[in-house]
Amino acid sequence: MIGKRMIGAAAAALALALTGCGDGGGTDKEKVTFNMSWLPQGSMSGVIAAIDKGYYAEAGLDVNVVRGFGGIRTANELDQGMFEFGYGDPISVVLNRNNGGKTKMVGTINTRWPAGLCYIKERHDIAKPADLAGLTVGGGQSSPMQALVPAWLERNGVDKTKVKLLQLDPALVVTSLVEGKIDAGECWEGNSLPLFRKRAKEAGVTLGWLPYSAFGLDIYGSGILSTEAMLAERAATVKKFLDATYRGYAYSAANPDEVVGMMVKRFPMLEPEITRQQMLETTALMKDGAGRFDPARVASTLDFLKQAYPLKADLAPGDVFAGAQ
Repeated sequence: MIGKRMIGAAAAALALALTGCGDGGGTDKEKVTFNMSWLPQGSMSGVIAAIDKGYYAEAGLDVNVVRGFGGIRTANELDQGMFEFGYGDPISVVLNRNNGGKTKMVGTINTRWPAGLCYIKERHDIAKPADLAGLTVGGGQSSPMQALVPAWLERNGVDKTKVKLLQLDPALVVTSLVEGKIDAGECWEGNSLPLFRKRAKEAGVTLGWLPYSAFGLDIYGSGILSTEAMLAERAATVKKFLDATYRGYAYSAANPDEVVGMMVKRFPMLEPEITRQQMLETTALMKDGAGRFDPARVASTLDFLKQAYPLKADLAPGDVFAGAQ
């Protein structure tokens, strides 16, 4: 069953990568492309709703949506002018700018960092970071876990050398946790957490969840990225795209079942149950001021990323977050 689903997802993803999907707007619309940073999932519901409900078209935009290959690659390709907008996090922006790039986060979606550690309650009692000492934690190869978790552990007074971090194929993290090959696995609200819950239930075990944000990690998660060139040369386009996108997320929050149908119709490889839960979690992540940048959280984000990564330059808030001071 899993093999067939993965093959189907791969085929659909290849088609998406080659053709993309748009709103079918007329030639009089301004064409822009949005890179989802990964395969389609429930966290992208606002964008799909904005296409299907005609919000982008009303704003004079013809939006094409394509898959991506991770936030860092998305930010770098965005900087190279391959598309106008992308889904990504502050880490991707900071690393891009650290290498001379000019990307910026122009809008928030995940107003707090959505990742944490999943574990099996029958095997471990992990209530705080100190409980991870002596355990093995697995995460995807493209996850920022290798840099973030050591800095997060230090911030919580835990010796980072006492926790073993493993990089795994993202498709193996859930299975490795359920089968007991790792003690904890990195999981993400609006992304992989619903899948962890489903697989744990199927295996007859109880999933526990330790969010990083509950223990000193007050930083922004993913949002909408663009570039300095777009902000300087097509500022009105950026505003129209953001306004229509947030309108789409508001519709998704109010009509989850309808939008699940939109998502599955457009991307048949999606599991409706997983997609719906991803959408609900994304709605929760947006409740703390999506669409604007809180100065305190901006400062906290930059402070933590400077601790976690060896940056060449001292980036200011406005370098990473459009309009931030």
